[in-house]
Amino acid sequence: MKFKGIVTVMLTALAAVVIAAAPVLAAQAPQEHQHATEQATAQPDMMAKCQAMMADREKMMAEMKAADQRLDDLASKMNAASGDGKVDAIAAVVSEIVTQRRTMREGMMKMHGGMMAHMMEHMQAGPDSMTMCPMMKTMKPMGDAKH
Repeated sequence: MKFKGIVTVMLTALAAVVIAAAPVLAAQAPQEHQHATEQATAQPDMMAKCQAMMADREKMMAEMKAADQRLDDLASKMNAASGDGKVDAIAAVVSEIVTQRRTMREGMMKMHGGMMAHMMEHMQAGPDSMTMCPMMKTMKPMGDAKH
């Protein structure tokens, strides 16, 4: 009788735990499903941000190429110049270098903040999110840098 009473108490306690836990478990299931749905909906939005960042990068690369060409043109004029014209040409090259450096630094600071925010969004979206980003695919690992 004693054993039967212990089994009855244990089964009653187990049933109480299952009944008490059922609403908690039921409430968790829709949240997980909702989270997966939010991730799936966020993915196209994330890809749009990735594409926009790639477009910004391409624009920056084109601007740098144009800046290099301006500097090359000024350097050619400087090398061909003589007398007082040479001094003016050197001043034009130096002014262009200063302007380009300032512009480049401002652009890099802006891009750095954007990249950090972009990477954080990918980290929050899940482990596969960053590997699918076209921006991340173009970046070389830090260990690949040549000295």
